[in-house]
Amino acid sequence: MKTEPIGRDQRFDWAARRLVPVELKVANQEISLAAAGQSVKFHGRLFELDADAPVEGQWTVSTGPFLTLTLTARASRDCLLRNVRWFAGGWEDTCERAVHRTRLQDNVFFLRKGNISFFLSLDFPYSKIGPAGIAYPPHDQLHAGQDYTCHTLSIGACALSGVRVDEFDRAEIEAVSDYIERRFPPRFERPMLISACINNRLTECREGRVFYSMDDNATLALHPDLLEEEIRLMGEIGVEYYQIFEGMFDWPDTEKTGAALRRMVDVGRKVGVRIGDYANPDIVYCPHYDYAHRKLGHPDWMCLKENGQPPILSVEKGYDYPRYCLGCKEYLDWLLGAVVQHCRAYNEQMICFDMLNLQPCYSKQHGHPGGDLYAQVRGMVRLMEALAAVHPEFMIWTNSGNWLEFMPKLAWWNPNVYLTDPHVRNYAPTLNALKMLGDCRREQMVSVHDRYFVPFRFFTNCEYYAFPRSRVPDTRTFEYSFLQGLAVTPNICPAEVRPFFDRLPAKRREACAAFMRHWMVFAKEHFDVWKHTARVAGAPGIGNAEIYAHIRDNHGYICLINQNPFPCRTQFTLDGAIGLAGGDRFLLSEIYPRKHPIVEQSLPSAAYGDSINCTLPPESVRYLAIEPYTPAAGLRVYGHPAEVTSTAEGYRLALRAPQGETLRLGLVFPSCQAVEDAKAVHVPTVPMYTFPCSARIAAQHGTVALIEVTMPREPAPRALTRWRVTPGEVEVDLPRIGSCRFMGGLISGAYSENLDVQVDLKVIAGDKAGCLPPPPPTPEPSPVSVPCSPSQTFSTVFNLPFIESFQFGQMRSYEDDVVLELAFDDPACVEAIAARLNGVLCEVHRYRYPRKAGWGSYYLELSGNTAPGRIRLEVDVTWRKKTAKPNHARKCLH
Repeated sequence: MKTEPIGRDQRFDWAARRLVPVELKVANQEISLAAAGQSVKFHGRLFELDADAPVEGQWTVSTGPFLTLTLTARASRDCLLRNVRWFAGGWEDTCERAVHRTRLQDNVFFLRKGNISFFLSLDFPYSKIGPAGIAYPPHDQLHAGQDYTCHTLSIGACALSGVRVDEFDRAEIEAVSDYIERRFPPRFERPMLISACINNRLTECREGRVFYSMDDNATLALHPDLLEEEIRLMGEIGVEYYQIFEGMFDWPDTEKTGAALRRMVDVGRKVGVRIGDYANPDIVYCPHYDYAHRKLGHPDWMCLKENGQPPILSVEKGYDYPRYCLGCKEYLDWLLGAVVQHCRAYNEQMICFDMLNLQPCYSKQHGHPGGDLYAQVRGMVRLMEALAAVHPEFMIWTNSGNWLEFMPKLAWWNPNVYLTDPHVRNYAPTLNALKMLGDCRREQMVSVHDRYFVPFRFFTNCEYYAFPRSRVPDTRTFEYSFLQGLAVTPNICPAEVRPFFDRLPAKRREACAAFMRHWMVFAKEHFDVWKHTARVAGAPGIGNAEIYAHIRDNHGYICLINQNPFPCRTQFTLDGAIGLAGGDRFLLSEIYPRKHPIVEQSLPSAAYGDSINCTLPPESVRYLAIEPYTPAAGLRVYGHPAEVTSTAEGYRLALRAPQGETLRLGLVFPSCQAVEDAKAVHVPTVPMYTFPCSARIAAQHGTVALIEVTMPREPAPRALTRWRVTPGEVEVDLPRIGSCRFMGGLISGAYSENLDVQVDLKVIAGDKAGCLPPPPPTPEPSPVSVPCSPSQTFSTVFNLPFIESFQFGQMRSYEDDVVLELAFDDPACVEAIAARLNGVLCEVHRYRYPRKAGWGSYYLELSGNTAPGRIRLEVDVTWRKKTAKPNHARKCLH
């Protein structure tokens, strides 16, 4: 499934109600559903109970945002209830039908008529939907005269939006997602802030084990002191839940390891961290920590394939784990009893379930039908319910496996869904693994929401620090990667974060810890709006700028993301398209990367219905707050943080910004004041290091003005977008997605410093309040076509104000290098590449991606290869013949 960008003609009204009230009428063999002027008719029985003796059923209906039907069965004598079927019959031919299903089971039945879509869903994470109804096989023994409660069925409806996501309407996806949140109240009304002690950096299978270097691997049995260090770090940065290894079934001993666990639980209690355990529900042991190669035995409990053989998890030859059947009562009773007793005994408040791989079981010894899955899912749910009863704050966290086959409804018992271990899903140019894996994880969350209807609030946003081998260091991308995932879900999981902190320079450690702590607190404080995510524009991937909104009524937040190595323009409207349900005037303020009211809005305030145009720098995240507008008591500055003081002639603004940057500042003065003049000076140090700067009034209306302040010195270069292409000798702005595979250059690490400037504003008496419209959108590049040729040269010019030279032996560390990425939409299209800096041949390097060594990105090292000043770059590319377009389709969803 491919998640497409959202165009201006595909605006979804996020402020509209997700669900439309439904009316149900049942009369003899005819049933009707009605909603918003549309109705559909059904001919047949509301329910059907398949048993080997007569069984009576009584049903009731409860109303609300959707209908919920309850069915109670009673048998006249002991019998086996084989199957329960809702709506056993057929629907009228005038409606369109669709079924949302996974590979292993069916989730939701849709009936579309006119502009309304009705949906029917069994309130359990397993069912089969077909022409004869919505069914499941309980295979339960009923006793005479005893009431038996069947799984309920919910019926809802939504107004179709016309915005299609593959075979479903956006309204259908969001309506079912809303039903998932409402049918059973979520267990937690706060972000899930979680981590684990596993260290994946040195992993390989050999010598009959998953081999880890134990030198830096915190575990209960082998390194409890290191484990305690990690728990204290979790408390420092704000993580609430922490899962430890070895898991309960992998302990090398009971006395020593048990004492270590009690110690960790006590440490966690003191620093506000809830400690949790680990288990594999269908293979029991964790191959990573199964030091003794244990065998559970009990072949009678094993899941069997149709050929009578058990499915096997094979780590390497001779190192195999059979899978056990959660539909086998004896196995489930043993597993549930062991896990619950262990968690109670050690006062644990979470568990990680890993490596699940439920498949049809054909064993004849388990008491379920051949090819069963339902009994296994019910066993998994029973296990989760028992653990949830251990403590009110007990949290169940699923790790890798095929959990998605039973989503979205399994989220009722599994409130924190880990999707997969980090992997590279779709190609995008980058020189940093942390950023690349973060972008892939965001794309995965967006895709899984659209494919499986899982609410964003249930995702584990696992920020992995496991792969530090990058050409651009993590310290340059850390904040971007952390916030790009938070834009989508309030849950944060900093994984393998202690090794990340160990790698940091001492001066950066406290700043990074404070950054994590700040945003985890932010997610808690704003969970009421952050728990709901609206994808307003764009999709993760090359060429797109993305917008995610977290809005409630007339306030909330907008998150803008540009993962690309070039600037991107985007736009949003202050109305239902971002979730605004009302309001008249608004103030939009940037809260990251800086804190100030934004200058892209009308001044002094934006109106409902206004369009906001933004240009996002390369590889950037921007968070905006939206709130009802209230006038300021004094001068309000838009566009950049400013310290304002009063002077005899007016005001002084103290600004700090990168060298050479031109700031557009909006000024809204108190009533009866207007600006007459603006003068800027570099805050002086000594004459040699005091440089000219400037300020000018760009627009003015009454008490409102727009000024431009240019900071001292020249700006450091970043994105290289203007290129000359030969043959053809044409000047083009790159990228040209779809017509040119070379997308331009991105400079990382060019030296720049923040400088201090004072702007003195002379004011005069003003006679009226003023207003200025928002700036118009940045013009699109001229539509110049890029000539096609087997070999091309791309040339550009840029200026480096400063760069170290080998001549003086003053090069900084390798991580401080200035590098220039040469971005392609698919590097496989390049047969040969060469580059020249000011006419001198410069080696072109290739950064290979961790976990996807066949992919990579080209770059030049500017450090040591050039001097300050004007630089002419020429890139010669010979294209590979008949290169297929890059595969931007989803690689997998599991």
